[in-house]
Amino acid sequence: METDFLTWTREHETSTKEPFIWKSLNNGVLKVLGTGLIEFIPNTTSAKQVVYSCGIHGNETGPIEIINDIISDITNAKLECVEHTLFIIGNPRAMNLEKRFCSENLNRLFARDLSSKEDNYDVLRAKEIIEVMDNFFDDKSSKIHYDLHTAIKPSELQKFAIYPFTPGRDIDIEQLGFLEDSGIDAVVFSNSKATTFSYHSSMKYGASSFTLELGKVQRFGENNRESFKDIENTLRQILEGKYKKNEKISKLKLFEINIEVIKNDDSFDFTFDNTLPNFSTFKDGELISSDNTEKIYAKGSEQRVIFPNPNVKVGERAALIIRPKRLPM
Repeated sequence: METDFLTWTREHETSTKEPFIWKSLNNGVLKVLGTGLIEFIPNTTSAKQVVYSCGIHGNETGPIEIINDIISDITNAKLECVEHTLFIIGNPRAMNLEKRFCSENLNRLFARDLSSKEDNYDVLRAKEIIEVMDNFFDDKSSKIHYDLHTAIKPSELQKFAIYPFTPGRDIDIEQLGFLEDSGIDAVVFSNSKATTFSYHSSMKYGASSFTLELGKVQRFGENNRESFKDIENTLRQILEGKYKKNEKISKLKLFEINIEVIKNDDSFDFTFDNTLPNFSTFKDGELISSDNTEKIYAKGSEQRVIFPNPNVKVGERAALIIRPKRLPM
């Protein structure tokens, strides 16, 4: 192939042909399943099934560059992949438009019924991705899904993971070790159902799945790739079968969701401006947000805010208030 997979994807915003072989290699094949969807099928039985997704929000370019480089190195035999792997570049049209999404947030279109939704580009992409995931995962292998993102705003803890709600399942200490080895600063444990991609793969397929926020949104070519070196190394080591498990957690800061702030009506607003970084703290009793339905105040001095966005649609999540979490002994 003269072009790389990202370039091909950007030139084909919608899937227009049957799956085809991108590259045959000594140890397997790369097979294009659709635009932004490419599978590595090894010749030998794989110990894991791995999904690396990026570009679910089209303007989050750092993870897209990371994943495209990994695909290119597999294509050129610079990286010898041994695991059955699916790579997903989620929203090519939004990527070309340099927008977060086209009509609606793709990362709110999973783990829900889409049958009554209008088939706009984002909904069609969600349906296509879900179908590919259904066909990819089997019932035998251990499953991993890392959904790579960058955040709209800066963060006091730059790199962090969202651990989806997994009722009845123990916390995966090995995965926390992987996150620490990957340069992740903090993990936020969710405590309720969600419509995010990582929650979908965790609940539907039983995958060890995380949303990984790796820094701040930048345009293509403006990302500081040095800041991604730890996660790039561990992602590659997993595919090569060389990652050594780590169960010693020493640096990760752990949090849990305390309050999900919902925008109940158009009067909704925060008491702070849009420059406030993720993981900012509040004083005890400080007003955080208000609308005609409710006012939310800080309780204690250890609460922090992540993903504050007053511009979401009415009824959607406008922020998460989190607090420190301790692992059970």
